[in-house]
Amino acid sequence: MSTSEAAIKEERLHRMLSDLGYDSLIIARRDNFAWLTCGGRAVVMYTVQTSPVLLVVTPNRKYAVGYTIDVPRTMDDELAGLGYDPIALPTFGKTPEEMAVELATGRVAADDSILGVPVINAAIRRLHEPYTPEEMQRYATVCRESGQILRRLADWVEPGMTERQVCAHMWEMYVEQGFEGCCMFVGSDDRIRRYRHAVPSDKPIEKAVLLAPCCSKWGLHAPNSRLVYFGEPPEDIRRRFHAVATMQGHLVASMRPGVTLKSLLDLCLGLFEELGYPEERTNHYHGGPTGYQPSYPERCQDPTETVKPNMALAWYCTIAGVKSEEVALVDDHCATLRTVDPSWPTLDVEHAGQHVAVPDILVR
Repeated sequence: MSTSEAAIKEERLHRMLSDLGYDSLIIARRDNFAWLTCGGRAVVMYTVQTSPVLLVVTPNRKYAVGYTIDVPRTMDDELAGLGYDPIALPTFGKTPEEMAVELATGRVAADDSILGVPVINAAIRRLHEPYTPEEMQRYATVCRESGQILRRLADWVEPGMTERQVCAHMWEMYVEQGFEGCCMFVGSDDRIRRYRHAVPSDKPIEKAVLLAPCCSKWGLHAPNSRLVYFGEPPEDIRRRFHAVATMQGHLVASMRPGVTLKSLLDLCLGLFEELGYPEERTNHYHGGPTGYQPSYPERCQDPTETVKPNMALAWYCTIAGVKSEEVALVDDHCATLRTVDPSWPTLDVEHAGQHVAVPDILVR
């Protein structure tokens, strides 16, 4: 982790607190912990959004507050060199929340509900962007590794395996690479068409499988999907997939700094009409900015939100039976898909003079 990167983020925090009239901040959420600590893991229970160790940022000091069962590991593995004073509490007595409020000075805010302290999580989330150069490097690694994992998984899966078996191996592959699973979907055959979120079942795979994980590393999420067919797909599936790949390509080609997110959503919705699938417009979220949460689709409804350099976006282009889901990173000029493994077959999508290589169906 970079102390200079952490200092930039702490400066953003203190400026925000001053603007809002607060002096101290309590960080309780795992996503904000990962952001502020440059990729730190705040976890005991993977199924909750809150951290076992609270960060307390005051005008002059920083504390890491939790029970003695959690603070030592967090200090060694996640907070080393970042200047936090450890406060390890016995498991009976004062709670971390009570101690955090005591340590905070002046007017106090938090990113989650803590003993009546005002919650300002929306303002904190706005500080996440623009991502620092170090974050963009980490994000590029996350995207590349996710694409590589899906390539290996697609080569490994065979007809006759159950969706659950494939999901178990997918989870194993991501965990081995240091990822955490958020959404782990595997659907096969008719279940791909019937369910947008195909929670794995014991159904054996016959002719097709959709691999659709959303995993994170260093807190940064990579929503990513790959469709595999054992034998040539039906012509209707080819047409449908060409449509979602066209949407993906047009969106990526249109993502330039200054473009509004609302205009990109409008482009996506218009393409459903133009490509002949108007009934599919409201059958799934269409994505938008991504990062320390899998997606922030609500931001695409805000006409003031724009694409900015050092930003990540993921679009979920879905029609019954097919899906194109990728992460694109934005620089000073344009966006580039970063979850595409070089060995995966692609479709060339042209829009506004740009060519985008969008992952195709893998036929085995």
